[in-house]
Amino acid sequence: MYNATVRFSYTTDSQDSPSKYFPESVDRKTITIEAPAEDLNIHQYYELFKSFLAASGFCEYSILDGACRICFNDSNSEAHMKKVADEYELILEEDYHKKLIEYDADQDEELKKLEAEIRELKEKLGEVLPEQYKDWGNLVPGSEEAYEHGCKCPVLDNYDMPDDKKWVNGDCPLHGVLGKVIGVTPNELAQGHSKVPENTL
Repeated sequence: MYNATVRFSYTTDSQDSPSKYFPESVDRKTITIEAPAEDLNIHQYYELFKSFLAASGFCEYSILDGACRICFNDSNSEAHMKKVADEYELILEEDYHKKLIEYDADQDEELKKLEAEIRELKEKLGEVLPEQYKDWGNLVPGSEEAYEHGCKCPVLDNYDMPDDKKWVNGDCPLHGVLGKVIGVTPNELAQGHSKVPENTL
């Protein structure tokens, strides 16, 4: 049968005897942490040592700082340090710049894809049938004149687009679906029908 014990012991000897000024003084103290070690894994050993360091007076930050210095220093294998860093989703300083370049490249590629999708979507949504464009008259979606007659289509999104390819809001009484439902054409609105009748839906 295999038996093993791990023991951490810390002894202080201040050589100070209790006095009337320091009655709480203890001239000799021993801190001992002991545990069965037959089946302890590496993480349990470190947790046990962490408890011992805390009992010896070290703060949590100092303990964590010490553990990191043990893990990441020039005396260790670089391959092993990178393996540990990858396991805990960390980036070593010498790899940071490379990772940052790769990340920026991925973001640029993703941005290009999104911009291409937006352009394609704008082209599809901006396609206007000849009869629709004719029905607009001079009231181009998003234009200042159209807004004076109740247009609700985007202004900035339509600024650089040709007159026959514009963003159109569905609830725009001039160019959207609502105008067709109530039977009011842009030309009629331009002639004075500037308000949508109430309770038409």
